Amino acid sequence: MNNELIKITQDENGNSVVSGRDLHEFLEVNTPYTQWFERMVGYGFTENVDFIGLSQKSEKPIGGRPQQDHALTLDMAKEISMIQRTEKGKQARQYFIEVEKAFKEQYRLPQTPEEKLALTMEVTTRINKRLGKVEEKIIEIENKQEINSDQRYKLWVTRNR
Repeated sequence: MNNELIKITQDENGNSVVSGRDLHEFLEVNTPYTQWFERMVGYGFTENVDFIGLSQKSEKPIGGRPQQDHALTLDMAKEISMIQRTEKGKQARQYFIEVEKAFKEQYRLPQTPEEKLALTMEVTTRINKRLGKVEEKIIEIENKQEINSDQRYKLWVTRNR
């Protein structure tokens, strides 16, 4: 998606995630992040399933505690956006829905029996072409190289399996 409202990144497992602080900022929530996030978790979200806690270095140069952030799944971010019941919340929710649609379309798997059969036929055709090239190379090697009868037998067995 070209128009990125809220930055979406990949976690170490390849899942799409959103910074809780980025979402909080986009939604223009007046409550401090940590209080707001604790309230959002109260809607039934689970750590290490829906979100992962992250520590960040403090933006203050002297002292201070590390700033807490969270990597949220897209589902959690979408649900939180719906809970907000604001124009920004609606905008964020629609954004996450569009991101999901684009992702599903990009990596869409065949669903109908016809689509599955077509994919199977396409893969089979590609495999058969590669196999044909391998067989041609074996014949070329047989014809160009001097080999003894034992080697010729092994090639014949390999080709006729």
